[in-house]
Amino acid sequence: MPTPSGPRVAVVGGGLAGLAAAARLAKMGHRVQLHEASDRLGGRWAPHLLAGTDVLLDDAPGALAFPAPWRDLVLKSGRPLEAELARGGHALVPAPPVTYAFADGSTLVLPADRAGQHSALRDAYGPGPAVRWQHLVDSLGDVWQALRPLGLEEAYEPAALTRDVVRRLRARRTLADVADGLDEPHLAALVRSVAHRQGTTPERAPALSGVELFADRTFGRWQVVPADRGAGGDVGRTSVLVDTLVARLALRGVEVRTGSRVEAVEAGTDGVRAVRTGAGREPVDAVVLAVDPWSAAALLPPPAARGLRRSLRLASPARLPLAAHEVLGAAGDGTLADVREHVRLDADGVPVVATTRRLSGRLVRTVHDHRTTAPQPGAGVVTPGLRAWRRRPGTGLGLPGVALAGAASPAGPSPSAVVQTGALAAYLVAGRRD
Repeated sequence: MPTPSGPRVAVVGGGLAGLAAAARLAKMGHRVQLHEASDRLGGRWAPHLLAGTDVLLDDAPGALAFPAPWRDLVLKSGRPLEAELARGGHALVPAPPVTYAFADGSTLVLPADRAGQHSALRDAYGPGPAVRWQHLVDSLGDVWQALRPLGLEEAYEPAALTRDVVRRLRARRTLADVADGLDEPHLAALVRSVAHRQGTTPERAPALSGVELFADRTFGRWQVVPADRGAGGDVGRTSVLVDTLVARLALRGVEVRTGSRVEAVEAGTDGVRAVRTGAGREPVDAVVLAVDPWSAAALLPPPAARGLRRSLRLASPARLPLAAHEVLGAAGDGTLADVREHVRLDADGVPVVATTRRLSGRLVRTVHDHRTTAPQPGAGVVTPGLRAWRRRPGTGLGLPGVALAGAASPAGPSPSAVVQTGALAAYLVAGRRD
């Protein structure tokens, strides 16, 4: 692979958005430097050894929805995702349904497909609640279509929020309103859990947050497994996708600098000129800030920083739990061929998510307990209702050659949406699509 000789671009941040941006830009022939302040790539998805063991794991979800951005990213930077995974002995396949446990002790296994959901809910709650659920998720399809140009398929600009788009986004309703309309406590708790898993509350989350229910039903849930399911290997180590992207960066000639903290972005009247790190000044032609927006504002020159801070005036970081891992015991080759996800919900929908995976020959349970959370700026931006949601920053920041990528996008904090923001930021600073 020849060394890239195009414009110089600095990507600040080595999480999912930064990896995606770097891969796209390198494929377009740019000379890319990726600066990551920590000692590893992938952010919260980075693979690491569990303390005191030889178990390689991650804090990522064991299953993911909407795999299209991952497939598109890997294809546009090299070869099809399935072929790239197969080279490492992995495959991306449908994941089994989630088991929900409710405060009254009852459980529900909810398939991802439309017909399966209707059948399971009819059997559990009768035809009325099953039909109301189906109508709700169907109606969220219009919200999905309205969101597509707001960071899913196009770089987000606040001007895209026309009156018609705002109407389709259910401006005057919260996710709590949506949940109450189902008139079934278990299903209401399930809808409310979406807000908690995004780091906010149902009363603060705009109704559009429920679009995740539509995405899960439409695109299914997917897991990374061994290509030979009977030969052992890791099940549900989603950071295999990070490994795939890191290998792609190396092949494309991206200069990866871990332990490199960017201290400032320098710009003139014609746009960005350089980034400053602890090692000195690096001239660049463009910058992708794949960090949380509060950190991005601290790096920008005053005019752009003021604009970004104004857009965050009513925003706060998502509040999410830390992952707790527990080794349950040894796992034979034929043990646990699929990820198992069990979600316990209280009456308000606050979830405790337990995922069991086979990793490094062990059975490992990872728990995300949303009853105990802490602010995580890189995990997303939360706002009180749609009015504040509309003010969140766009992909462009009013400074030529600079773009923002990450979980702050209106497209949402899901891993697939974050990957897509990296690609869209790359297109913006490059001035073209590949």
